Amino acid sequence: MRKFLFSILIVIMGTVTGRADGFFAVDRSRPADFIDFEVHALVGGSYLTENYMSCYPEISDLNTSIGPAFGIGAGVRFNIRNYIGLGTELNFTRNAYKMDMAVVGQHSVSNVFQRNTYYKLDFPVYISFLFDLSGTVKWNVDGGLYYSYGVGGTQKSNIYDTRSNELGQLMMSVTPLKADFYNDHRAFINSYDRGDIGLHLATGLTFARHLRVGVRAHIGFSNLANSTGIIKPSSHTLDFLGSVGWEF
Repeated sequence: MRKFLFSILIVIMGTVTGRADGFFAVDRSRPADFIDFEVHALVGGSYLTENYMSCYPEISDLNTSIGPAFGIGAGVRFNIRNYIGLGTELNFTRNAYKMDMAVVGQHSVSNVFQRNTYYKLDFPVYISFLFDLSGTVKWNVDGGLYYSYGVGGTQKSNIYDTRSNELGQLMMSVTPLKADFYNDHRAFINSYDRGDIGLHLATGLTFARHLRVGVRAHIGFSNLANSTGIIKPSSHTLDFLGSVGWEF
């Protein structure tokens, strides 16, 4: 998967740095402004991958659903030429996702319903390629790396246990669990490390030199699963966000 994503990034960079006469204009002159500053709002979905079923044979079924994500941020771009620049941002996002699983024991069946909410700061650094689609519309294609740091969050789980007693009767109990999302040994299966690094990909349009609309994706390289057990699961970031901003 990572090799495929890197291949796409290389193809994009190779395409956008070449000549594009007849489709859109590549302006190789010096920029009028060396620094562009913008603020933006973010909205989309967040997700953490997992490999629990391959690590724990007791888990017979598992479903993870992407949750809402939103935030705010600001960025600067240092324009080397009118067609290329170096950009960086600082973003604060609120993220969430849900997970449910069935765990089968020798004499019991448990259903676990979990909701995760977490907050983090993102610091992407990227190369930005710029193209004039018309006199008032500019297209950007960005590729680089990001670092994120988790600043808080919670993991809430409800465990429904069904088991038979000595008389062969089915008994049911509900156990609620709550833990911090980051670095908490009380978490169900695992909590998560705060630091993450990964691939930043984005594209967007700027209208009339001010209004910016775009989409972006973060694909994490780091294994964020923080487990104190013998078995070590893995978990990686997948964020997909749209952005609306204003360039000054």
